[in-house]
Amino acid sequence: MRDFKLVKSFIGFSAKKDLTNLDPRYLVSLSQNVLINDGEKISIRAGYSLYGAANTALFPITSSHEWNNSSGTELPLRFADTTLEYYYSGAWRTLKTGFVSGATLNFTEWWSSAEVKDYLLFVDGTTNLYMWSGGITTFASATANTITKEGAGYWTESRFLTTGTRQVDIGGTTYTYTGGEGTTTLTGVSPDPTSAGHAVGSVIVQTVRTNADMISAAYNLNIIATLKNQVYLGNSTYRDVYVTKNTDYTSVAFSAARVPGEGAVLTLDSCPVAFGVGEKDMYISAGRNEIYQTVFTLASTLTTENLTVERLKTSPGGAALSQSAIGNAKNNLVFVSKESVIDYIGRVENIDTPQSKPLSDPIKSEVAGYSVVIPPHVKHHKSKTYIAFPSASRVLIYDHELALWQPPQVLPVQRLAIIDGDLYGHSNGQTESYKLFDGTSDNGNPIDARAYFAYRNYGDRANKKQFNEWFTEGYISSNTTLTSGVKYDFGGFTSVAEKEISGTDTDLLFAVVSDGSLGKAPFGENPIGSVVDSPSNLSKFRHIFEISKNEVDSYECQSYYGSNEVDAQWELLAQGGNVQLATADNVSIKR
Repeated sequence: MRDFKLVKSFIGFSAKKDLTNLDPRYLVSLSQNVLINDGEKISIRAGYSLYGAANTALFPITSSHEWNNSSGTELPLRFADTTLEYYYSGAWRTLKTGFVSGATLNFTEWWSSAEVKDYLLFVDGTTNLYMWSGGITTFASATANTITKEGAGYWTESRFLTTGTRQVDIGGTTYTYTGGEGTTTLTGVSPDPTSAGHAVGSVIVQTVRTNADMISAAYNLNIIATLKNQVYLGNSTYRDVYVTKNTDYTSVAFSAARVPGEGAVLTLDSCPVAFGVGEKDMYISAGRNEIYQTVFTLASTLTTENLTVERLKTSPGGAALSQSAIGNAKNNLVFVSKESVIDYIGRVENIDTPQSKPLSDPIKSEVAGYSVVIPPHVKHHKSKTYIAFPSASRVLIYDHELALWQPPQVLPVQRLAIIDGDLYGHSNGQTESYKLFDGTSDNGNPIDARAYFAYRNYGDRANKKQFNEWFTEGYISSNTTLTSGVKYDFGGFTSVAEKEISGTDTDLLFAVVSDGSLGKAPFGENPIGSVVDSPSNLSKFRHIFEISKNEVDSYECQSYYGSNEVDAQWELLAQGGNVQLATADNVSIKR
């Protein structure tokens, strides 16, 4: 019986050690668009599909936010060029225009006891602080000075404001109102809403409120975050960080003997770059090297409180790259640092103080090769941390449950989003958004999937080996052609052999052949990517690649697999050759 030396499990992606020094269960550089799933198999990733209408405008989505508000409503937002949009009733709609083209917007939430709802606050790099209540409804009718909404619920139930200067927008026209929020009809409306001829069912949205010169006419607001209902405001060219009252997001005032919940000013040794909320404290990344932690010290009288910052120990370049490059992952903060390292801040067992540890060490060469001219974006979802590198059109995935890095995913994504429990991406090239890991094509285009394994020398680096057959076991759909290849010696120096494995070759299949194309199996019934069992529309296959009747002698070999087709589906279970020592001496390297 032929003795095949098989690799039967896979332990992650590596881009640090030499390719010939790695455990052969590792995937290595050139791998892309494949995943090690929960069943310890390698599979082609699922594709992505359009979320909202197609848009060929060449403006990337530079900012985004998902607001799960206190009313139980989820409102995704995205910003491109000069326009902030929100997603409602199956479409992206304009919320506010007139921002600086390509600006970076950062968002946070704040609770209003007066209105009994949370607000969405955001900054755009100017001196303005913006507020949106999230009010959305539809138009029923109007008189010269009233607007009536559709449905029985009052305007307040649809999150419309009851205090201050209140305005609504219908089809690009702004109206001011003075009352009626506790009914279905706004009153004191101006200008006359009947003159615009609004159609029944037109969307009505609360107008964004602008707080001009929030700190001063010179203090531009770049970053924002909330902790204990106090808003932290930062400027990338000032060392002072301002903290608002917990009862008034527009005031940073505080007493000489500061009372808990009052405003504050925190002065750093460098200008702030990013805020991150971890446990009970705010973490502030500043300059190139610094990370600070807030410290709240309550007086023994319990009537006054001191708010200060402590600087944590960090390595050179250990500060976060930008606000988008930091995110929460369970109990930790994960961020891309100024030295292009993916780090995390959290508590290590038996150590009481927060620790900063590198997470990307196993893939440091991969990360170092990515441009960060466009800042990365970090998002955590279902036990995985995703980091988008827009300049490279790559998304890296760290699987906390499996404790491994996945191979890079080629995705045209600038921002990541979690919407209705699923992962989405906003485009890095045009004003479009996508549902990720959905379906079997990239918005109708093929997925270029490749799995490259570490080189194998079978425990003997100094002598040549030979084999003439390569065994592969896995799952495949009938519409898929999977390429199997072997490189003899480094980079295929001695030889390269390839063979196609067809999903229609019934001699290889050990299950009922089924059609894997779109429409044959509803999405959701046959999950793709991170699954325990194979999708039911894939057939089991076993394949032996007869490479050559005359064995090729080599010191090491590298196997690889790939496909580049629309709707392709495949998984790998095991692979390896019938290897033995070569009979020929290695005289060619003797001198």
